[in-house]
Formats: sequence, C-alpha cells, structure tokens
Amino acid sequence: MTNRLTAIRTSIQQLEDSSAVFLDAWQRNPPELDQASDASMEAMVHLDHIVNDILRARDDAKTIGNFKGSDLAQELRKFCGLASSSVTRAQQEALVTVGPGNGSLPFKGQPLKMERLLNKIKHRISDLSNFRVGNKGEHIFVISVNKPNHQPDSIVEFIIGDFCSHCSRISAILERY
Repeated sequence: MTNRLTAIRTSIQQLEDSSAVFLDAWQRNPPELDQASDASMEAMVHLDHIVNDILRARDDAKTIGNFKGSDLAQELRKFCGLASSSVTRAQQEALVTVGPGNGSLPFKGQPLKMERLLNKIKHRISDLSNFRVGNKGEHIFVISVNKPNHQPDSIVEFIIGDFCSHCSRISAILERY
C-alpha cells in the first residue's frame, strides 16, 4: 500500500501542477496553445492514475470487509461535481463544437458524489470533453460519459483544485489501511 499511496500523492501534486501550467498557458495573450495542450495531456495521465488507484483501494477495502461504514466510504459519499444526466449525443458533441474554454453542462446539473465522479471519469469519452475557467480562476473540467452499451449517459463537470483536495483527504485515509 505504501507504493500506491506515494503514487497517488505524486499524481495529485502533478495534476495540480499540470492544471496550473495549463491555466497559465491558456490565459496568456495570445494563448500558448502547444503548452496548454501538453499540460492537458499530462494532466489526463495523472487524473487516470488517481482515479484507478482510489477505485482499486475502494475495491480492496470491500474485498476484505473494511469498506462499509469506513472513513473511506464516508469520503467517497461527499459531493465533488455536477452531472447532467439523460443527455443526447448532440449535447455531448457540443462540448467540442463550442470551442476550447467554453465547456459547460447543457442544463442544470445535480450534485455528484465522489465515488460516482471517479467512475464517470474512468468511463469518459476522451475526445468529447472541454473546460472553462471559473469566475474565481478555477479550472473546471467538463466530460461526456457513455453508458456501458455506448449510448450517451451524462455530462459531468468538476473543479480540478477541489478534486485534488478531495483526493488528498482520501489519500490520508488510505494511509490508515
């Protein structure tokens, strides 16, 4: 578990760093698109690593009977994003056609618990995503998600900084396992 914890912590820090580099490159005048693109690709690697390791730790805790009622279970039940469900493929594709930096939910989203968010991130459609910079300068990632039968499921958004903070709390809990 120690190697996994070190890897999660490192990936969280690298996701935060990649997000900061991305935002800096995007907000320059003119934007540094190559640098933003490179930072975005790096961020996705770290995002996937974090998601996979936390879901694996959850599954391990369930297997050995340590999950139900645990601090980990409680942390995974906290809200960490918004989801617009029952979307169409056209709404998912519109995430790209609106242009970079203009990603948003097609209609008001419902709060999304961390465990569901992790699964949505894991099953996102990588080429149907976008972002925006929030009013407070936060990096908001917006993703399309399909159902297992490849039909449109939802569009989800979450703030990268909040996600990283939440994952850091989960990492601290995993230290005790």
